[in-house]
Amino acid sequence: MKKWIIIIGSIIVVLIVIGVLHDAGYLNFKWTTLTNLFAALAGPYMLMKNKFFNRNSVSTVQEIIEKSKQGLLNDEEHRQEYDAKIAEKENEIKALEQHIVSLDKKINAISQQQANVHQEVQAMSPEQMMVEFEKYYNEKDD
Repeated sequence: MKKWIIIIGSIIVVLIVIGVLHDAGYLNFKWTTLTNLFAALAGPYMLMKNKFFNRNSVSTVQEIIEKSKQGLLNDEEHRQEYDAKIAEKENEIKALEQHIVSLDKKINAISQQQANVHQEVQAMSPEQMMVEFEKYYNEKDD
């Protein structure tokens, strides 16, 4: 609570000083003047912030380093896990591609047989066709 009172008091004092200097004509609020003023106020502000909140302590930096190391280890574990999954999926894809190739070969063989059957039927006499028809018809009944 005391930290906030000191910070708020410092801000009020700075605003009063800026107001008095502007009223006296020492400050001409142009962009360059404002930029210089904010740059001049940034140094003490950072000093107060680091002094009161002490975010740059050795223990804090060490905690950040440890979290970073742990994050890198977790990333490595996830990467290895996903690499294994990817390798497994690639193997599945290769197996499916081989299966597709074998099915394509079977389809080509059946297409060739179909073309051969059509040519054989064209070469048959009507009596041979009737004999073959009866043979297949009787097989289907059994």
